[in-house]
Amino acid sequence: MTDRALLAQSLVSRLVPAEVAPLTSREYWSLTRIAPVEELEGLSAAEIGERFGVEPDVAARVPVLLGRGRALALALEELEHKGFWVLTADDARYPGRLQERLGDAAPAMLYGVGDAALLGVEGVGVVGSRDIGPDSADVAAEVARYAASKPVPIVSGAARGVDRQAMGAAVEAGGTAVGVLADSLLRAANDASTRRSIAAEQLCLVTPYSPAAGFSAGNAMGRNKIIYALARGTVVVRSDVDTGGTWAGATEALTRGYGTVVSWRGRGAGPGNERLVALGAEPLDDVADLDGILRAAPAPGGRRSRDEVPVTLF
Repeated sequence: MTDRALLAQSLVSRLVPAEVAPLTSREYWSLTRIAPVEELEGLSAAEIGERFGVEPDVAARVPVLLGRGRALALALEELEHKGFWVLTADDARYPGRLQERLGDAAPAMLYGVGDAALLGVEGVGVVGSRDIGPDSADVAAEVARYAASKPVPIVSGAARGVDRQAMGAAVEAGGTAVGVLADSLLRAANDASTRRSIAAEQLCLVTPYSPAAGFSAGNAMGRNKIIYALARGTVVVRSDVDTGGTWAGATEALTRGYGTVVSWRGRGAGPGNERLVALGAEPLDDVADLDGILRAAPAPGGRRSRDEVPVTLF
């Protein structure tokens, strides 16, 4: 890990306690546009404010947060010994399309386990309700098999229902999956089948939150935008209307342009799926039509991480 990476993590990480609130992603990106991280070390709050024009609240927190460097380095070393890794935006494996699509809402750091190179591939997102019937489960699995045939990863939230159905089907078909978690990465990585998939280099689990974080609605919404930004297009298998995390995530993605939203309209679709089409989602009546939809989907501009593959897979 570089000194700059540790400094960046000190500003935003919740892995070790701090006397002040760590910087939010928006505060971090705003700060780094006017003040190089490596030039902040050793400066007082007053010096940071005077030299770089940083707003007082942020300037006051920076020296305190940077003072956690030693404790954070020890905590990160312990995580690494357990097989976990951490990415900041300076890491070549950090997917640049998160910044391209999410702007200042992009996570400043990611914790993960498994094959980090999977983050460099624009996969096929799959989201949907937790409570599903056999029709919705079959559609999720069909989309997963489609992704495995390309081959690109399924990108989902690893939650019960559509998410796990799609991720499991992708692995079973010999494909790969990226799970973006809203809660404990440590607990998820301890599952026996998860460990087998990680060992086979078929699975990557990642979260912008502390590896031991509990679930919250806010974390789930933050997770949803990452799924849309990582994927070439995200298929909403089943959604309620005007309620629920799937609906909220899809409508936010449509409103803010986080990524291409594709709404399933066949068997197993929910009451919100047709409404999403009316709001601008791409309609999908047959999984075979995904090829055309994903080829037409806009790719993020700007830089890619070193490991990212060409988007012409679709």
